[in-house]
Amino acid sequence: MRKIVIFLILSSIIVSCARVGTPGGGAKDETPPKFLSSSPDTLATKVNPKIKEIILNFDEYILVKDISKQVIISPPPRVMPSITPNSIARKYISVRFFEPLLENTTYTLSFGSGIQDNNEGNKLEDFSYTFSTGDKIDSLQISGRVRQSLEKAQAPSTLVSLYKIETDTLGKDSVNLKGKPYYVSRIDTVGNFKLSHLHEGKFRLIAFNDLNSNLIPDVGKEITGFSPEIVNPVQGLDYDIVLSPVRQPYRTIGAEQYGQGIIKLKFKGTPEKISVIPVDKDFPPFKTDHSPYADSLYVYFNNKELKNTEKKFRIKFLTQYKERSDTLNVLYDNTIETTLELSPVEKEVTPSTYFALKSNNYIKEVDKSKIEILKNKTPIDFTSEIDSVNNKNVHIKFPVSFDSEYQAQINAGAFKDFLGQENTDTLSYTIRTKKQSEYGNLSIRIQNKPASKFFFQLMNEKYQVLENIYGEEDTFNFKNLLPGKYLIRILVDENSNGFWDTADLENFIPAEKTFIYPDPVNIRAFWDINEVWIL
Repeated sequence: MRKIVIFLILSSIIVSCARVGTPGGGAKDETPPKFLSSSPDTLATKVNPKIKEIILNFDEYILVKDISKQVIISPPPRVMPSITPNSIARKYISVRFFEPLLENTTYTLSFGSGIQDNNEGNKLEDFSYTFSTGDKIDSLQISGRVRQSLEKAQAPSTLVSLYKIETDTLGKDSVNLKGKPYYVSRIDTVGNFKLSHLHEGKFRLIAFNDLNSNLIPDVGKEITGFSPEIVNPVQGLDYDIVLSPVRQPYRTIGAEQYGQGIIKLKFKGTPEKISVIPVDKDFPPFKTDHSPYADSLYVYFNNKELKNTEKKFRIKFLTQYKERSDTLNVLYDNTIETTLELSPVEKEVTPSTYFALKSNNYIKEVDKSKIEILKNKTPIDFTSEIDSVNNKNVHIKFPVSFDSEYQAQINAGAFKDFLGQENTDTLSYTIRTKKQSEYGNLSIRIQNKPASKFFFQLMNEKYQVLENIYGEEDTFNFKNLLPGKYLIRILVDENSNGFWDTADLENFIPAEKTFIYPDPVNIRAFWDINEVWIL
């Protein structure tokens, strides 16, 4: 009995001791790390440009997350320094440089939301550290806002930069946009920016969404915006910057076979009109398809008329755009054969739309007598026409009623493509329309419409254009829309060339103006929505 009592006492003591180290709970730590000190001191001057390391001390163990997207050093060094800790937590940040810094320059290290404590992940937002290799801290600043021209949301990874204007040996001012900017900062969540600790001088203000984190605007891959005027921070102005696609300089890329009797020529830039001539004088008659300002051109020809009987051979084309001539080569495989294929353009047809078929080749002829449209098994009248813009599409128009069923029968031989091939199968499509109560209508009137013609675009939530109307009207009506949310955008054709011009970064000419309706329009079934848009 005595042994049992002793055992119970010892067990109680062991359990009690074990409970001493058990946490008692409490409120979750939501306090971000606190900056304590640094070496050199923050706002220090006359820092040695050959400094190897900066130490920033904090009150708890921290990590620096997503360094390439969060940390900005302005002016940016040629070689990005090593920044730790990013995997094993410490109570300090180490910034190790691999090259000397600039003399007489104020540097700012901005960490965004990259600094967070190791336990709870609490972020120290917008922490920055500044020092100078000269005898003063530069104090000028500029600020402003950045938005996109074509979308409502903020573009990801957007930077705002100042490029120093240099004078070349001929006395001409220029900027090196292939190098890193002199000053750089990041926009906040609503698009505001501030560039601080600047010195007086002449700069170009450029914003871009730095998708590859190289601190350089990549034309053709990243949208870019800029001030058309030269910027001097001493003026202390606010700037509104609009990010847009950038016009690329024209150049030829190459050519490739796109099918039987089809060759695709590819370009950079936005050429309005390109002349194409086969180098071979015996090349058969051909047709070209190029939408103005598009980056590709298609050459169609009947390969059965080629005099070259080899299976594979090279074809050369001479292209002419303004004063520039280029020769493009393509390896053509004469064994490739294609058949004419058809499919509906849209599955949904309403009284406000029409039935259309698309093909894999451009259509040369349509034999209406081999097409039949039935409503309740009774033939009805219709028209057929090849799309004047996209000759791979054929419109088949007939009166469409709500809550009805139609049959479109495309018999063999109804369509003939540029190769002389006909559709060999008889195709049948059933078209069922919804009830009128299942659609909604939208009417939108514009006040203070643009002085120039413009493109009025109705889009879905993914910014896919559903309707693109060019003109100068102030009222737009859309009937029989499926319920859902729609976006509305205006692209202004300020120079009246029938095209919305993107930004010209080479000459610092901004893109043409755009307007985006403030909120998505919610279309409900059997509702008429009437909106007024004041620009």
